[in-house]
Amino acid sequence: VVVVQNASVLELKKALRRHVQLRQARRGGVQHLSWKYIWRTYHLTFNGEKLADDRKKLREYGIRNRDEVSFIKKLRK
Repeated sequence: VVVVQNASVLELKKALRRHVQLRQARRGGVQHLSWKYIWRTYHLTFNGEKLADDRKKLREYGIRNRDEVSFIKKLRK
């Protein structure tokens, strides 16, 4: 997924959403995913740190070119 250098976590989430939707459309998979459910159930993480603040810049988390972020399932409270 490609985002600008000074992108925020929210912009990364939007780019992930666009990427997955385009990929699903090309492959003929599920047409609708509930992103509300996905963000409620999973955290985006980088090097074990949750990307919790949508307004924070990716640079502040230390994310650079070609770095990988992962989805981690949230634990129930």
